[in-house]
Amino acid sequence: MKKWSLLLLFFSFSFYGQNDTISVVKTSTIGVVSADKMNVVYRGLPNIISIAVPKCKSFIASGDGLYKSAEGKYQLIPASGIESIITLDIILNDGSIKKEEHKFRIKNLPRLSGAINGLSSCEQCIIEMTKEELKNAIISVDTKLSLYGLEIKDKVDSFDVEFSKKERILNFGNTFNEQTISKINTLKLGSIIIIDYIHWPNPIEVCRTSPVKIKIIIVEEDKKAQNEE
Repeated sequence: MKKWSLLLLFFSFSFYGQNDTISVVKTSTIGVVSADKMNVVYRGLPNIISIAVPKCKSFIASGDGLYKSAEGKYQLIPASGIESIITLDIILNDGSIKKEEHKFRIKNLPRLSGAINGLSSCEQCIIEMTKEELKNAIISVDTKLSLYGLEIKDKVDSFDVEFSKKERILNFGNTFNEQTISKINTLKLGSIIIIDYIHWPNPIEVCRTSPVKIKIIIVEEDKKAQNEE
């Protein structure tokens, strides 16, 4: 019985020894995987990922939404979930194989803000403008997305102007149409209008909701100048 036990033990060690070149690295990594310009990845954005594995014969990087763009450079476009995993299958110079997992937290982009003449809106603020400034204004989307590696190059192509709960005018393009300008001319000082449903071309759908609406109060030229001093 003891002989059989020794033979079985020897066979077990021999079988494991045939696979000792394969290991999964959990605490010690040799691959460098980093998200450029950020320490997390953002949902819906083509996050730029740099991957390097020094002193190896070759490696393969894989993961959901990971695409190679150049040598050592990848793009990661996360979808659902709260975590994105990049797996490295590495062949070292001695022929051994290692597998690594590099994890990134997935964050949603903050809601974009509308802007008028470059002045960004916020949930609670009201922008002061004269009628003349308002009639010649340009509507845009806040470009702070450049912090996340994305630039908005396309102009706003439509927006609504709300004068009251019952009166709303749709404008195409990024400036007010004649109907809106005509209505602005009739407004009294202190009137508040709201620019909402700002739409801009969005090929990769980084923001599925309308940017934060713009609230504007009409003031006199003199009052505006005093507030700016």
